[in-house]
Amino acid sequence: MSDNIKNIREIYALLLNRVDLQYKRFLYNRIDFDQRLIGIIGPRGVGKTTLILQYLKENHADNPKAIYLLADNVFFEKNDLFNFVRDFYLKQGGRLVCIDEIHRYENWNQELKNIYDSFPDMKIIFSGSSSVDLVQGKHDLSRRGVVYNLPGFSFREYLLFETGQDLEVFSLDDIFSEHEKINMKLAKIENVLMHFNNYLSVGYYPFYRETKEVGLYYQKINNVIDKIIYEDITSFYKLKTQNLVVFKQMLVFLATISPGEVNVHKLANSLGKNYETVANYLEILNEASLVRFLGISKSGYALIRTAKKVYLDNTNLYGAINFNLGKEIQIGTMRENFMLNQLQNAGLNPTFSNVGDMKVSGVILEIGGKNKKIDQIKNIKSSFLVVDDILVGNEKQLPLYMFGFLY
Repeated sequence: MSDNIKNIREIYALLLNRVDLQYKRFLYNRIDFDQRLIGIIGPRGVGKTTLILQYLKENHADNPKAIYLLADNVFFEKNDLFNFVRDFYLKQGGRLVCIDEIHRYENWNQELKNIYDSFPDMKIIFSGSSSVDLVQGKHDLSRRGVVYNLPGFSFREYLLFETGQDLEVFSLDDIFSEHEKINMKLAKIENVLMHFNNYLSVGYYPFYRETKEVGLYYQKINNVIDKIIYEDITSFYKLKTQNLVVFKQMLVFLATISPGEVNVHKLANSLGKNYETVANYLEILNEASLVRFLGISKSGYALIRTAKKVYLDNTNLYGAINFNLGKEIQIGTMRENFMLNQLQNAGLNPTFSNVGDMKVSGVILEIGGKNKKIDQIKNIKSSFLVVDDILVGNEKQLPLYMFGFLY
């Protein structure tokens, strides 16, 4: 076992040397690293691995009692995680183990609990995908530690990584109550509307920085989609290969329709599946961070039975799928999707509104382009028109990009 620990240490050292500490995701400074058990879950490609390695490089670079490992390392196909950690703890004095991609390890939930309970002074940090299995498992672990969710970039984070500007986070209440003052600050950002348009197309996943070629970026996103469907979903649900293509068909359908209510019965008929199967598949896509719902109530908004609208998870997914199809993206969908994405990623619960597009914190929001009229909500006191392609708003009108500063 000691040779295996040595081999894993070598991989850890190589990865650590490549990590840049210049910029960190917003979640880094929100994590209580004093906790004994810390989980970081989120979609593939949003920077979970980098965040963990940044923490190790900044705090434990020369610490022989700390180790990082990938749960899908070939070593763990024939050896269990618990005994590896046991040897590291007893024979090498290990006190910090960071386990990446833990959802790739079959018995992760039970063995993680056993490690935590068996070695009282061992600290554990793990990461995993936004899978049903992991999301459900985190509830069992919540009494032992804390689990954080890492989404993709906010527009604010995109600006940090793209321009080096570390701009302020604003709460939704601040935006609603002090929007004119905040707008004056944000309007001073050089080329802010250009950056916002770029963000909507290619700025949600941190790996956008690995290439300036849009087609290659979209290819990577489509690779992420395939890995989620053909690796994560299939391993968690043991679905037959012929059923997995339905997930791709559903994503294509959602990527090419105008914003509006999704008729699950009609979708089921077009796919040749029954209602229950399609509703269940939409739930799975939601848990896997490939779609998100705008529901009719604050409680249970993430359930398909309460969803009035179904969107892809983020605007870059729309770009990637439509790029493959050679289709133009529905700009109205992109605007609504951006708003829903940023609000939900910030921990807020927007709901469907019969008057405007959505309601959040008691305020009705109607979303559109710069020529959108306020007529629909002009008689509603707690309401705003949220407008794309404008730099500065007014008393009842807010620029869309402002909502990219919520986290």
